[in-house]
Amino acid sequence: MLSEVKAAGDSVKLQWTRLDNSNFVNYSVTRRTLDDTYATSIHRQFNNSAVAFVDNTVPYTATVDYQVVAQLTNGQTVYSNIVSYQRPNIRTVAVAPFDVQFQPTGRLLYFFEQSGKILKYDLASERVLTSLATGATIGYSDFATYGGHEELYVPRNDGWVFIYDAATLTKIDQLSVGSAASCVVANNGLLFVSNSAWTNRPLKVYNRATKQLVAETGDFDRTRFKRIPNTNTELLEITLNIGPTDQNYYSFGPTGTFQGFSNDTYHGDHPLDATIFEFFPGADRYITSTYGAIYRRNMIYETTLPRGNKEFTTFGFDAGAQLIYAGTRTRSVEVYTMNGYSHSRTIPTKAYPYRLFKDPNGGFICVSSVGALGPYAPAAAGITIEYIK
Repeated sequence: MLSEVKAAGDSVKLQWTRLDNSNFVNYSVTRRTLDDTYATSIHRQFNNSAVAFVDNTVPYTATVDYQVVAQLTNGQTVYSNIVSYQRPNIRTVAVAPFDVQFQPTGRLLYFFEQSGKILKYDLASERVLTSLATGATIGYSDFATYGGHEELYVPRNDGWVFIYDAATLTKIDQLSVGSAASCVVANNGLLFVSNSAWTNRPLKVYNRATKQLVAETGDFDRTRFKRIPNTNTELLEITLNIGPTDQNYYSFGPTGTFQGFSNDTYHGDHPLDATIFEFFPGADRYITSTYGAIYRRNMIYETTLPRGNKEFTTFGFDAGAQLIYAGTRTRSVEVYTMNGYSHSRTIPTKAYPYRLFKDPNGGFICVSSVGALGPYAPAAAGITIEYIK
């Protein structure tokens, strides 16, 4: 019989009655959140008199269920009752995004799952305002204003870019790009799209109004690129499906005409990761990968952040204080100076930081995964929002 759990700070103490059975092999302590498909064994004890365990890695979620399962030598199992640990003050969003975007004006978060699910979340009310099932595998999306309305451009694996009203997530239009698309960047009435036409110039430029092809170039297919801030239009591209990971620079004129291209000189010598990729406030540098690799704008490698054994998951910047904020897979945000890259301090987090956004109200909005982070997306346990200074 498993007793009611006892909370002690961020830990939970479990205690159960002893199983008096000569066939005893071990106790297995199992844990399950509401978003888990199955319970997971988190601890085993092989002494049938050892009937207590402290869980120091409790997921940051509203409900956690515990059960003790005894294994016997004859292959049978004996189950305890299930006990729930409730924390109603914690709110989570049932989503496992590969990308999150922040709209500071309305204090809105947009979550994107590769399965095609898109959620619009309001920070003020702490609830999902609307959601959308696109019915396709989707890539990195972008926002822009067209005709006085904010639009959302979503690249799809079926060779289309769907255009949605950003406020309502209702579909407005669609654009054929020929083959599976992984990324779209919108700027100045143009859509820059990366698709899978590897041997046929996979970087396509379209006019949003006419939906006509303006230009095409590109070295690698199905990449992710970002517009270099304060340019019109320069793109920095990092590959998603090619090893070793590579990068390229492209320049386009105001009407989308191709102007220039520069290739990576390293081809895998230094860390690169298209899923973790942010420009410094002045756009003279960018930072990427779990190593915190820093490059100059011309793709020249500079250094990596001092990290010890930590692996980074996200980066944010405080331009005024000249600080870099770096989320880690060990439930912390590490702070570094922007010039010199010296470690300043550690900020513990309740969950696992996945994306950091500068909060107009001060500090950072930390979008965190309830479960430990894998290499590509948060665990299925969901997302919670933390505010850090």
